[in-house]
Amino acid sequence: MYDTSDMTEKQIKKFLSASKEFHVLRTSSSQFVIKDNLLRNFIDRDIAPVTKSFDKIYLHKLTEIDALFSETAFLFFVAHKRSAETDDKYNDVFIGLIQNALNTFGSAVILLRSGLPGQCMVLLRQAVEICSTIIHIAGDPKATAIDKFIDRKYRSTDSIGEAKKAVPIIGHLWGFLSNEFVHITYTHTAIHPVRPYKDDNGDVEAVIKCLRMTVWICYLTAEIAFPAARERNRYWQRRKIDGRYAVEYAPTPEERKWAAKFLDLEDVGPDDLDGSNNTPDA
Repeated sequence: MYDTSDMTEKQIKKFLSASKEFHVLRTSSSQFVIKDNLLRNFIDRDIAPVTKSFDKIYLHKLTEIDALFSETAFLFFVAHKRSAETDDKYNDVFIGLIQNALNTFGSAVILLRSGLPGQCMVLLRQAVEICSTIIHIAGDPKATAIDKFIDRKYRSTDSIGEAKKAVPIIGHLWGFLSNEFVHITYTHTAIHPVRPYKDDNGDVEAVIKCLRMTVWICYLTAEIAFPAARERNRYWQRRKIDGRYAVEYAPTPEERKWAAKFLDLEDVGPDDLDGSNNTPDA
């Protein structure tokens, strides 16, 4: 939008001649013009100072998030490279879902960096739901969820109840993101101009905390999806129970301490991951 109030008539004519389409709002004291390149300007010109401000203030806060994101991508990469050696319907499904979870998470970060924190949270909810789907399918004792998924008869929202039994934090985060950002409420009527970031933005800090929780869930999910990608996992260890391999929540005390600090929780224990439930190894 351009304020042409201070332009001469000649300048206004020259300005408008550069565009085939425009909309004019005249008030008693001002005149505003919206040209037909608003979207192009938004994604090309207007976002630049916003991303620059984000990088200056908040980019360093993504360092630990990036490290866990990259480790999750490594598990995906190992499973993907090994997939040619096996014909495993679980593996094929999980590889595609994990990649989509990582792409969705990366897209959420791009939106946050571009000055769109609310839209970022919408994508985080989708990433959590993808992870929930993987956990549900991997832990389905009847092994019917995988076939329903392949036959396109599966509803991903049905996975939340089962997935949060293994990782309760999924239920809390998914519910929060759904109620506050995905389901349309009165809060969606607020106008949020895309402007450069400033220091001490509480909303951004809250989004970064959700980024931490989501990338942690993605990593846990990758361990469940690809438990044999490396010899020893950080959280879910392979165990042989009744002649069948399963994964059991068994992080070291050091790992639990790290995760609690990463997530800003007092501890990462039974309230966040239920170690009493063994999840079958798909």
